[in-house]
Amino acid sequence: MPRVQVLLIAKPWRGGLAHHVYRALQDLLPGEVVWLPTYPPGAMEWLRYRVGRAGWRRARMAEIGAFRYRAALFLNHRPEFEELSPDERHVLWLTDAPRPAAGTLRAYGRVFVSDPGYGAAVREVVGAGRYAGELAFAMHPALHHPVAGRGSGRGLCLVANRDPKRDTHLRALFAAGLRPRVYGNYFLRHPLALRHPGCFRPRVANERLGDVYARHAVSLNIHARVVREGTNMRSFECAGCGIPQLVEYRPGLERYFEPGVELEVYRDPEEAADRARALLADPRRAGAMAARAERRARAEHTYHHRLAHALAGLVPGLEAHRGRC
Repeated sequence: MPRVQVLLIAKPWRGGLAHHVYRALQDLLPGEVVWLPTYPPGAMEWLRYRVGRAGWRRARMAEIGAFRYRAALFLNHRPEFEELSPDERHVLWLTDAPRPAAGTLRAYGRVFVSDPGYGAAVREVVGAGRYAGELAFAMHPALHHPVAGRGSGRGLCLVANRDPKRDTHLRALFAAGLRPRVYGNYFLRHPLALRHPGCFRPRVANERLGDVYARHAVSLNIHARVVREGTNMRSFECAGCGIPQLVEYRPGLERYFEPGVELEVYRDPEEAADRARALLADPRRAGAMAARAERRARAEHTYHHRLAHALAGLVPGLEAHRGRC
């Protein structure tokens, strides 16, 4: 039976969360981590999955049972995980607007949420003893860092997928005369992209985001409508990359970055236009905010910090990395 320190069970999202977590785990525990994807990662695996999804998932569950581990970290829950026996070593991190049904999530010894706006519903299902609170997103210093040319960029950029609330904010910004450059799946698939073709680009691979930020003066972060509290991955990644930020405010954002000091915030589309113009007109102030955000992200908001907190007491030797989580 294979033995590892940590088993990571996660879908390989395009957004990069599972990859960032896996890389940080390997940094902390080199050679002691195995990642079992919950969705086929390659063409051959995808074909097997398409031919027999139930069989593919049964095989994945058998793989989980074949390992000996100190901790198993699950990024989000799947119905088949209900078959697992309750185990204190099972750690669940819920990230996608979780609304668990009563009687589910029995397999996990501790349950975190990335958005505490969903915490009450999760706590009601798992109980106070197993609800572990907020585990925010983060950045990876080796991936999210300033690149050559940072500081000479121009204009606004937004790296995001389509969302009805983002549509509304973008329309208001265009109407105000601003022309943010948008990278993501709006490209050629949305009326906004057809009306403003010069402002939309295809999605960018995670490893190239630093180059995108280096070409722009300010990063705009419009939260998806499902975000209730805190912030999304983008705030931490942009901080690491050293680009000034204009972020739509959500309650609790100040736990991670100080508004007006480490990043700028706005509360409605009209205010966004005014704040964007102010940042673009004062690159010295914007750059100072970005530098403070970068320092704080490296000191407090890496995936190494988050993992040390999530796995505390299960995997020895991680305490030095906990910091503020």
